[in-house]
Amino acid sequence: MRFAVRVVAISVAAFLASCCVIQRFISVQEPLLFPAEQVNKTVHHDNNHNVSFVTINKSSYALHAIRDGRSGNMGAHRVRVLVVARGAVDYKCRFPDGTVVDAEKSYEMSENHAMPFGVYFVNCETPANETVGGSLEFTQKKSPWVTLPVRYDIPDEKTVKDWKHQLTICLPFVFGDRYSGKSLVEFMELNRILGVEHVIIYLDESDIPANLSSVISFYENMNVLEVVRLRIPVASKQIWYHGQLVAVTDCLYRSMGVSRFVAFHDLDEFLIPQKPELLPQTAPLLALLNTVLVNNVASIRVPTQYMSLQDTGELITLKNTLQRSYTDKTLTKCVVRPEMIFEQGIHHTSRVIQDNYKAIAGDEDTLRLYHFKTRGGSKTDTRIVRDYGDRLTQRYREVVAQIGL
Repeated sequence: MRFAVRVVAISVAAFLASCCVIQRFISVQEPLLFPAEQVNKTVHHDNNHNVSFVTINKSSYALHAIRDGRSGNMGAHRVRVLVVARGAVDYKCRFPDGTVVDAEKSYEMSENHAMPFGVYFVNCETPANETVGGSLEFTQKKSPWVTLPVRYDIPDEKTVKDWKHQLTICLPFVFGDRYSGKSLVEFMELNRILGVEHVIIYLDESDIPANLSSVISFYENMNVLEVVRLRIPVASKQIWYHGQLVAVTDCLYRSMGVSRFVAFHDLDEFLIPQKPELLPQTAPLLALLNTVLVNNVASIRVPTQYMSLQDTGELITLKNTLQRSYTDKTLTKCVVRPEMIFEQGIHHTSRVIQDNYKAIAGDEDTLRLYHFKTRGGSKTDTRIVRDYGDRLTQRYREVVAQIGL
């Protein structure tokens, strides 16, 4: 009897030990389920996640100021104010000790596309006798002075050696009912497999469906999705593509010194390595970027591979495998080292901060941006199905069940 009890005890202990080993292996590779304490954790939303424009006058709105500690082709010791304006001229900055500085000529973003309102940087040189604190006073012409938060403090990029995140995706402005909650689950889980550990999404919460909002809350509460709630101060028809450049620019500067690599693309776009057999199974995209974004390479412009969107149901990346026979090298998207960039556009890097930094064209045989869109196709591409299909399906089903979609 004692022998039988000992055998049972040993068997149970061995089983529990094997479970621990298996669980450890799964967690190191790719955690399939989120711990309950993470799911139920309440994330503190500070002022950087609920941002709003300050009205200068009816033709000019300021989002925030940035202290830029970098030196380079856009000057040194500058405070940069991100504005949406109709003609961005005649601005002034007032520093904490009272010094008033006339702003330099406003820097217009390259993708404003001649719309009535554009996105600009207003740059003020910091006087030698002044320091930049948590706020800055700002005005245009004869408008009253307003107080702006200094939201980001950007260090000299050459001093940045450590990051909180290795790979972040910026999702500029999700709006309307174009995307469902399940589409966001697919996006998050496929990208987690690829090596993305942090996603920043910009939205006006009054303009998204309830099921998408519930998924956003789920990932936000687990601290893998950072939500920036922002409303553009002018009508959408008055500014290019719903003010997307505001989100792109804010996300770029928000990520400086925080994330090593940052990708800019939409919910129906995925960065897919073309030679996964040369990469580790865990975080293959991150491993690839570590070989491309090196030395003085600041940005890579990734060619777009259009995938014909015929089945718009669940798991579109696994059910739509017909592609165009050629890639698009104009409507590209970028992956950058953020602290090396001054201006990021929607489809290209517009300006690096040092003249010796490079923005390069990506090799379509190495990395492509798969864009699921109704554009037709003549060739079958099952790369996502083959390389990630089983893992994506399992993770997707687990999360959908956990949320109750």
